[in-house]
Amino acid sequence: MLSYLRTPAGLAWRPADDRKAYIVWVGLIWLGMISGFVPDLARYGREAPSPPVILNVHGVVYFAWLVLVAAQVALIEVKKPEWHRRLGWALVVMSAAIVPLGFVAAMVDQARQVSHADYGPEFLGLEFQSLVIFPAFIAAATLLRRDPAAHKRLMILAAVAILDPGTARAFGFFSPWKPGGAFGFWLSFFWANALLAAAMIGWDLWKRRRAHPTLLAGAGLLAIGEAAAVTLQFAPWWRAAMVRLVAWWGWAG
Repeated sequence: MLSYLRTPAGLAWRPADDRKAYIVWVGLIWLGMISGFVPDLARYGREAPSPPVILNVHGVVYFAWLVLVAAQVALIEVKKPEWHRRLGWALVVMSAAIVPLGFVAAMVDQARQVSHADYGPEFLGLEFQSLVIFPAFIAAATLLRRDPAAHKRLMILAAVAILDPGTARAFGFFSPWKPGGAFGFWLSFFWANALLAAAMIGWDLWKRRRAHPTLLAGAGLLAIGEAAAVTLQFAPWWRAAMVRLVAWWGWAG
């Protein structure tokens, strides 16, 4: 599989040619997160009872991870590759921490909502798929760290895989269109993931007349995760299973 993801030979794939594009990708990811989370801060601060500490820790670690990703792009731009490599291992460690932390935060959040009228533990399908796809991108990016073109694309795809918490909130705040059903669920949560993946592929097609293998494979993996999330969201057996899982978990922070 890794052999397929490697950068094709040839000068067309010089990493320097994509530096400005990576600044754009990271900037768009930050824009999506800020546009969703900043308007939601007031509601979050008024929650009663107050959100448990684990949710705050999860948010801080997630924010710090995005800061490190942006710093990595900046270090290459200012020609500090040695610093980039050193910071990269810190990013790997933090990425490994995000997965169990994300699982715990998702379970705690559902346990808090058990008595609410709109309790929907089937939403854990969306949470779980990102906790599988995100580390897959990180692992591939780490193994291909000496292949800059593949490595950088995989890191951006990892950020895309966990982009929906911010951009889904932005959709809820700013979109006048609120479609229902399976398509509405997909659009609400994954619109930005799809647009950013398509933009990255479009950049390669415009720049080189072909898409990098990591983008094609990564877009496919994102699509599989999204399809799984949508399918599980509307599957009665999954909801029943998640009701039992949350009841077994019990801890609401």
